[in-house]
Amino acid sequence: MTHQPYVSKRHPLYTALALATLSLGSALGMPAVAFAQTAAPAAAPATAQAQASASTGANKADKDKKDDKNKAANPDNATELAAVVVTSYRQSIDQNLQDKRDANSIVEVINAQNIAQFPAKNIADALAHVPGVVITRESGEGKTVSIRGLAPELTLTELNGNYVASADTSAGLSRSFNYTLMPANMFSDVQLYKSLEARLDEGGIGGNVDLRTRRPLEMAANDGFVSLNAAGSDNSNKVTPQGSALWSWKNKDETFGVLVAGSYQKRRDIDYTANASSWHWWSNDCTDFSTCTAQPTNVHGQPYGPDVAPNLALWPGGGVTDQSGKSYSGYWMPQQFATSRNQLDLTNKAAQVTLQFKPIDHLLLTGNYFRFQRQQTQITNTLEVPEWGLPTDTYANQQGRLLAPNGLTFDPSRTVVTGANYVLPPAGTGCNSLTNPVTGAQRQPVDVCSTEIPWLNGNYSREKATSQTLNIEGEWDNGGALSGSFNVGRTWATGGPSVELGMAAKPRNFVNGQWVDGSTGAAWNLSGTPTLTASPNVLQNMLAGAGQVDLGSTGSNMVNTSTSQNFAQADFTWAFEDSTWLKSLQFGAKYRDNHAEQQQNELRWYCKGTQSQFQTCDPNAGQLPAGFLLPGYLDGNTQAYNDNVFPAINFPAYYNYLNSTYDRVVYNHPEDKSSVKEQISAIYAQANFDTGSLRGNVGLRFVSTKQDLTVADQITTNNAVYYHDANGNILICPASGVNAGGGACAPGDFQYLPREQSVIQTYSNASTSKRYNKLLPSFNVAWTFADDFVLRAAGSQAMARANYTDLAQLGSLTNNTQAYYNDRKQFGAPLPGWYGSGANADLKPFTATQFDLAGEWYYAPESVVGVDLFQKKVKNFVVPVTVNNITVNVGGTQENFMQYSTNANGRSGTSKGVEIYTQHTYDMGFGYTVNYTLNKTNETPVTLGDTQVGKSELIGSAKYVGNISLFYEKNGLLLRATSNWTGRTMQGLSSGLPIYTEPYNQIDLNGDYEFTKHLMVTASVINLTRSRPRQYLGDDTTARLYELEYAGRQYYVGLTYKFGDGG
Repeated sequence: MTHQPYVSKRHPLYTALALATLSLGSALGMPAVAFAQTAAPAAAPATAQAQASASTGANKADKDKKDDKNKAANPDNATELAAVVVTSYRQSIDQNLQDKRDANSIVEVINAQNIAQFPAKNIADALAHVPGVVITRESGEGKTVSIRGLAPELTLTELNGNYVASADTSAGLSRSFNYTLMPANMFSDVQLYKSLEARLDEGGIGGNVDLRTRRPLEMAANDGFVSLNAAGSDNSNKVTPQGSALWSWKNKDETFGVLVAGSYQKRRDIDYTANASSWHWWSNDCTDFSTCTAQPTNVHGQPYGPDVAPNLALWPGGGVTDQSGKSYSGYWMPQQFATSRNQLDLTNKAAQVTLQFKPIDHLLLTGNYFRFQRQQTQITNTLEVPEWGLPTDTYANQQGRLLAPNGLTFDPSRTVVTGANYVLPPAGTGCNSLTNPVTGAQRQPVDVCSTEIPWLNGNYSREKATSQTLNIEGEWDNGGALSGSFNVGRTWATGGPSVELGMAAKPRNFVNGQWVDGSTGAAWNLSGTPTLTASPNVLQNMLAGAGQVDLGSTGSNMVNTSTSQNFAQADFTWAFEDSTWLKSLQFGAKYRDNHAEQQQNELRWYCKGTQSQFQTCDPNAGQLPAGFLLPGYLDGNTQAYNDNVFPAINFPAYYNYLNSTYDRVVYNHPEDKSSVKEQISAIYAQANFDTGSLRGNVGLRFVSTKQDLTVADQITTNNAVYYHDANGNILICPASGVNAGGGACAPGDFQYLPREQSVIQTYSNASTSKRYNKLLPSFNVAWTFADDFVLRAAGSQAMARANYTDLAQLGSLTNNTQAYYNDRKQFGAPLPGWYGSGANADLKPFTATQFDLAGEWYYAPESVVGVDLFQKKVKNFVVPVTVNNITVNVGGTQENFMQYSTNANGRSGTSKGVEIYTQHTYDMGFGYTVNYTLNKTNETPVTLGDTQVGKSELIGSAKYVGNISLFYEKNGLLLRATSNWTGRTMQGLSSGLPIYTEPYNQIDLNGDYEFTKHLMVTASVINLTRSRPRQYLGDDTTARLYELEYAGRQYYVGLTYKFGDGG
């Protein structure tokens, strides 16, 4: 936008606050008149934006010629416009309205307030205030954007009109952009297209987001800023520094310019999460659908339909019986309940270098280099209660194991378990006896009950993601009818961990042939704030030796990703100066060469001088010294859960121990690599028309896509875990420390078979190629009548390719043998058979037919009331699913899988709704923006191949989205409060049931004060309300908790110095 001269007189801060208070009462009775200050005309007009405007959809040359003619016809009008100056935030939202009003298509624009400010800490957070937008957050910060009820992968985000490669630190391979990589104050404006044009890149069915950066020839020489900030959170006592700077210069002839910008951000985020996972239907009457005598039901007692029931997760053991002999059957229950604390220490760095050169009057060359980097260290500690305490056999054989009398609690329908209590019986009673008190049979010491709960586990990782973009573009315009531009470049990104370690521990130890228990049990409850209750002295007991490293759950698995795109495009505009309605014809071509891949590797620790992993070659590997645990409890009383104690693992200490004790090796799996290669060619033609009151565009885009996919599956066979005697009993390690195979073992512990013998891994690769073509017509019409009213209509065909990971996910296919089940069934092992997850290379591209009908009334300056009716009919939308009893190709052989997770195509889903919005400002400094979007999506069948595997709404669809922003700006003081509402949001399928996020509301506060035109102080509070996203399973009740998260309330305070003309 054009930067206006700085004319406002600044008052002391206390004066500004007093004026704000006195103005509040008068604001309620004032007429709707916008505020403006009249100043003397500027000595020279501000430099116009050189980049193509989102407002018109026509080329810049055509727009400039039209502006020149208007100025020639009425030069006084241009001078009058230049003399109207408003304060910076009002100037910003007024410019947003002007851009929206002048647009041929349906566009939302967010402009920077001035050279040093953007109206949010994060671009995604700023977009959350736009009608119809829902964002996902990571550690409280906006990460991805979804528009009008469609998944984030269907929002195309571009940097200056081109795709920007994005990587994730945590093994993600996605087409959606990771907004946490980019600092907000590097951008001049953001343009969100809700209706499409032929000239725009395809890929955004939800919408296209174009992030526009600053250019030196559009700014005054030696303009810039330096900003220093501090950040904190109520979850963390640590205050971390943040800084950014920008400097721009150009020569006097304005033929050469340089812009350099950078930012540095350091932050500690602590997230708290409670989750209940792997929900199953537990019933003696239905352990397999082929033999069910009573179907699973919802909380209303209604059986699920034939399209859903076959994919519900059934517990293979049926119902359970507690220690008192009471039996339970016919209910939903999670397999695990856990509470987690995730500590994230991150450093974000960003840099921009832009050069502009105008060798001749008619040619402008621009070169850009961008680099965004995110480094983080992440420590996750989890306290978990798996189903291990439940009986896996009859009461006569197990006496209810650890399930206490009346150990299960239920919701009012008695079909959802909301709590479980596990207690170790006294020694010599029930399952805690060498002699079965019911049958009189003798038990092996290893089969006597012990307390594996609460289970301590988690993860330690060091991760890095880097995105870089390099391009050169040229704009040519000699003043004739034909003008053009070109853009060639490359964008590439890498991401993933360099260190990843998972480790687990149990509060028990096997010493001298018998169990030593560090816990007497544990309980969990989902009602209200979730709780996990454990023995108060469990940490002290584990520190004293009643604990063991769970070697079967300790190890490393890393996935690193890379994405890149080489692109070249040419665009031309033919202007029709003599036509009364046809203003220009735009046409062009673009070629993109994409490559995305993910590679699995791991860290291994070998006993010194050997090729044997430490888990099986070191007899002491299972011991748990006190140094492997934190000496005190973590805080268990949080916004997400209320645990009475929270013992935790000291991950850095354990990682350092492994490195100093064993040989650390990065073990690569070159055959465990999946990739997607795409060659995309596109041509388009678009006609822009304007009759005075009626304007718009109509166009056609043709796109050809060629995909080459390579999908890798890791095939694991789990064999027997332990050595056995002739009768099949598990052998216990003798005092000599030598096992039956002559290897090392821990005296008193089990005799483990070599890992290479118990776990066999192979790999399978499959390749496929496909090509598809698509014609994408579009039109946009805007009719201005009665000066202040704009009526719009838009329609288009759109397409988007399936997400990279969905097409080429690294597969994991596991065969649990009978021998493995026999060894591990006491620890909750699944039944023998195949289990796994993998990609679906047969996914079809998304396609959509979409229409908009909108009306806008600009009833006063800086004010608007509008409504937009929209409908999107999306075919082939992708849904994550987990299905049972399905045939999967394993290295060329068809195998029946007990359970398999993948992605499937939904046949056809419709998202339709209405957006209502308004904006108004008062002359005493107050103003508001309000928007509300009501969205309805239908439920449609989801198919995997030719098999229907369930029904789902469109992923990411929310029933409603609302936003209210109230602000006051005057005399250098800006205060803003924003409240965001999001309705129930569809997230996917699990256990055959839909996952929903509950309605969510968050309030944020922002403020700044300009002491002078050069010096400003800023402050923000994000999530003032301490809101918590909560997910649940099923559309019949909210009782099936899936996840509850609290990312904290964030605080920011900063100081900004602007040099040059002050922005």
